[in-house]
Amino acid sequence: MASSIESSASTRVTMRPATRDDVDALVPLVNEAYRKTEGHVFPGTTRTARGDLLQQIERIIVAEVDGRAAGCMYFAMEGERAHFGMLAADVRMHGRGIGSALIAHAEALARAAGCHTVHLESVKEANLVPFYQRRGYRVTRETSGRQWNGGADWGAAADWHMVDMEKTL
Repeated sequence: MASSIESSASTRVTMRPATRDDVDALVPLVNEAYRKTEGHVFPGTTRTARGDLLQQIERIIVAEVDGRAAGCMYFAMEGERAHFGMLAADVRMHGRGIGSALIAHAEALARAAGCHTVHLESVKEANLVPFYQRRGYRVTRETSGRQWNGGADWGAAADWHMVDMEKTL
């Protein structure tokens, strides 16, 4: 089901479920967005690959501006709890409210399904915790990245931390 949202920067953003045809546009969009926010922590790494997105395609939401993919996120619900991740906006469109529109859409879907909370994880060193806090999310847990990731460092250039955040709807 598609819906339109007016973002904070007067950008009309249309939300819709992703299809297999979106994957080739979304892979570089996601990787460029994460390179911008996490590149100093994970230099030279790739956030997602074509196969990864294809496996999750039924849980990906696409944000469109002027008929083209401008952002996306992973979204799932389990019981009374929703979760989103892989939030990414086209780096050329940062600051136009696409990420906020995706979050608002996820929260609306969660409310409509009877969920009471929305959860996400963020790499602390990406400096996005304040972005989420301004939207009502609170930190519920912080762990070392290696501990969170079963000992793997994902090619990290420095120690990193995973922050769990949650918002009550």
